[in-house]
Amino acid sequence: MWEKKIDEVREMVINSIESLSDQEINTKPSDLEWNISEIILHLIAAEGRFLKLANQAAMEGNNIRVAPANLSPLDDRNQKHVAPIEPPSNFHSKDQLVSKLLNSRKKTHDFLNYFKENDLSNHSMNHHRFGEMPIWQVFELIGKHEWRHLQQIEEVKKRIL
Repeated sequence: MWEKKIDEVREMVINSIESLSDQEINTKPSDLEWNISEIILHLIAAEGRFLKLANQAAMEGNNIRVAPANLSPLDDRNQKHVAPIEPPSNFHSKDQLVSKLLNSRKKTHDFLNYFKENDLSNHSMNHHRFGEMPIWQVFELIGKHEWRHLQQIEEVKKRIL
């Protein structure tokens, strides 16, 4: 399910910035908050990091079946998290960001095309916040994480426009 849902959420992210100028995308709502460019760069870096963890665990083949991790904290925007992946703050155009989003998602699709769910059903990976989780749950993690930040993008848009 999440293998398809991540593409829907990614499309929503791209659509959410479609009408914004490069300047608006790089405008901070406050000195202590990320601008939309930084949020998107964070999403790209996090997706890469999550896939790296999943790929390493898949290649090691630990053959450990674990219960799904509880990812519900990602659903609550009132519950703040400190991001271990701090995005660069330099100027990025909308075209650059969309290109990076598409390239990042291509790598996720490459992973999906290489591994099938059955190949990974008995393998787990470790996430710094959620602990041991089935490798296949990485797609739920990517989707929920991106959905959370899509809401953040919408909040920033309201404040800068």
